[in-house]
Amino acid sequence: MIKWICVFFTFLNLQLSAQDGIVKSVMLDSVMVSAVSSGFSVEDFVDMVKSDTSFYQGFKNLRYYAHQYSSELEIYDVKNNSIGFLFRQGNYEVNNNKLVVKVDSSYNDGKIYNRRGKYRHYTPEFFDYIFFPEDTVEVSKYSSKDKSTDGESTNERNERDAKVIIFNPGSVEVEKSGSKKEKLAVFDESMQKYYDYIISKKTYKDTLECYAFVCRMKSDLTEDDQDEVLIRELVSYFDRNTFNVVYRKYVMQYDYWLIELNVTVDVEMGYAKDKLIPTYINYSGFWDIPFSKPEVADFKLWNSDFIITD
Repeated sequence: MIKWICVFFTFLNLQLSAQDGIVKSVMLDSVMVSAVSSGFSVEDFVDMVKSDTSFYQGFKNLRYYAHQYSSELEIYDVKNNSIGFLFRQGNYEVNNNKLVVKVDSSYNDGKIYNRRGKYRHYTPEFFDYIFFPEDTVEVSKYSSKDKSTDGESTNERNERDAKVIIFNPGSVEVEKSGSKKEKLAVFDESMQKYYDYIISKKTYKDTLECYAFVCRMKSDLTEDDQDEVLIRELVSYFDRNTFNVVYRKYVMQYDYWLIELNVTVDVEMGYAKDKLIPTYINYSGFWDIPFSKPEVADFKLWNSDFIITD
């Protein structure tokens, strides 16, 4: 977001931190055990996982290349009753590195908008900012250089925080109240005691041979230890031929003081010609933060018919 989830991080201070920790224990399936005996390097593979840029590049391509999209957003109350639904279909038009998102058709039902035509909830507002900007946006297929964060809006800060979590998982340290810290650095040596790391071979969509890397919270942790773990599961499928990320899943859970969060993000990648792009994104989750009503939402986005001109 897969923040996607970011409103949670508006209330926390994020600091980038290097992950120099070497993963000391990795579980392998029988196929990978055989691969290791034939020269497969577990250490090199984990280093590749930590340094991957293909997933981020896929999302750069999403904005850079013209394509069709359709999306569904459903909002629920805390009892899981549907209270609003929004469907949209349209296209991304890109000319001279400028993106305009067009809505060709839309339908809404329930409590999506208020009487003034504004969203009743923050979740659709944030997804609009990420995927359906109203204004023309300058785009590039190359990574942008670091820029000043002075004067950022709330949505801009949230988008920046989302990029850190979604595209560089585990590279963040979050300050909690007092000196207590919640770490997202899933490879950091201080966090390894909370996780199982698993490498296996999988077939993606019945056709593509992949290496699967799973970082999952240990099942036997005490409640106090569970409180230290925000990323409960991180799953990545790597194309065995290109080592591009073709699938990623995040499960995040947090419950501390006045903040509660339980979110799952699934991202399916595909190829348009030789360009990696997100074909399907699904955010499903719940968050409850101070000074705002709890929100439960399910967001789906399909992208297709990319026009690749280079």
